[in-house]
Amino acid sequence: MAGSGGTRANLPADARWTAARSLSPVCGRIVSTSTPAEVASHLEVDLVDPALDAWRPDANLPPGGTLLVAVDDDAAVRSLRPMRWGLVPPWADDPAVGYRMINARSETAASKPSFRRAVASRRALVSADGFFEWFRMPGGTKQPYLIRRTDGAPLALGAIWERWSPGAGEGLVTVSVLTTTANRILAPVHDRMPVVLGPRDWDEWLRPVPLEAERWAELCGAAGDDVVERLPVSTRVNDARNKGEQLLDPVEAPPGAPVGSGTAR
Repeated sequence: MAGSGGTRANLPADARWTAARSLSPVCGRIVSTSTPAEVASHLEVDLVDPALDAWRPDANLPPGGTLLVAVDDDAAVRSLRPMRWGLVPPWADDPAVGYRMINARSETAASKPSFRRAVASRRALVSADGFFEWFRMPGGTKQPYLIRRTDGAPLALGAIWERWSPGAGEGLVTVSVLTTTANRILAPVHDRMPVVLGPRDWDEWLRPVPLEAERWAELCGAAGDDVVERLPVSTRVNDARNKGEQLLDPVEAPPGAPVGSGTAR
């Protein structure tokens, strides 16, 4: 620890991991391999956008890619739609701003001009078969970890969405994944994690009306430690051009990095 005469090696394992973890954007890649039909069944969707006929699986989907997103309308009809990952506010001059808005901090989103309207009435569920986080090793190398549900079901990530229309041409429908404080499983790798919502909260979350601040905070709390697991995977994940479900195969964690969850270090 700088200024104290201590070193990272003197710290307990959990503290060393906390000191070394990457502070890069949360959930920088998403695994999207369940088909629209499978996602529609899981999220209890009424209508599937025909545009999803062109959907293709992606085990290493980067910002700017197409996510499968469930939303409810005023009549409580739930639809599954394709949305570009990276929220573009309606007032933005350039849609490229969305690459800086792939995540929104749940604690402050309601106070941000970019997110305020979406927080009130445009909440969504992003379907993800998993996502990746990175642990920064001494020397700067980044070790990726796959985060997925322990029961094998897709994650339903809390999100907000917006429509953006240029002066002329086709508009965009974009989405940002909300984040919260990491639970015990994620904490050795990153101090934040996406908001994960369970089935009993989906109806309330998707209802297009404002939530009380206290209820918003409850819904955006960290997932239970038994909900997700972390698995070290190949560094091939680090390049978003690498594709294929073999990227999801667990590997042995390198020396100095956290092992998979559930294993003592």
